[in-house]
Amino acid sequence: MARPPSAKAHEAVLSAALKLMTDRGIEGTSVDEIAQLSGVSKATIYKHWSSKDVLCIEAISRLKCDQPVFDSGNPRVDVTGLLQHMAHSKKPEALSRIWPRVIGYAASNPEFAKAFRARILNGHRDQLAELLQSAIDQGELRAGLDMDMALDVLLGPILYRRFMQTAVPPDLPTYVVDSFWHLNAGALPSQRANGDQSNGGPIKRRPNGASKHQISLSRRIR
Repeated sequence: MARPPSAKAHEAVLSAALKLMTDRGIEGTSVDEIAQLSGVSKATIYKHWSSKDVLCIEAISRLKCDQPVFDSGNPRVDVTGLLQHMAHSKKPEALSRIWPRVIGYAASNPEFAKAFRARILNGHRDQLAELLQSAIDQGELRAGLDMDMALDVLLGPILYRRFMQTAVPPDLPTYVVDSFWHLNAGALPSQRANGDQSNGGPIKRRPNGASKHQISLSRRIR
């Protein structure tokens, strides 16, 4: 196993990669240029980073915002708080400058996008999945919820606004969560105790588990 480069050389390589990515994008950055700017040999760089993409992802990860943990015991409140944080927290200035170039590169490089998502973006997604599972366990959300689809529905509006560099309306996270909860609500405690009864009769459900009340709300929203 190769020895890690010295702390000074490691930081020099990452700093050089960030500067070049900011100026030229990832596609316009080469390991040769990183080596020249950092003063660390190309051979040494390849000993410790298997590819330019791996190096660039590590460099970008240094710019991440701190991610708070939402754990009040109320999943709906915590999901709303997490989306509010994502919607309105400011990225570090260096990350804001490089972000459009990173997203553009990821759009045309699926392997980079997958690795970037795992290293940089999955923290929010993982925490959100845990909160949704807690809501399911507490009966707030219906069992059998498609978790991947749920995460896309909740995160999509926020990430779209942030990607487009437009202000996120202050009430958008609350609206998204409220709409999602209405459409995917679990049975009320009284309904579970009575065998899932509603107004004296069983709740009619579609094959995917949505009730007639959820269908009606979905139609009104559309």
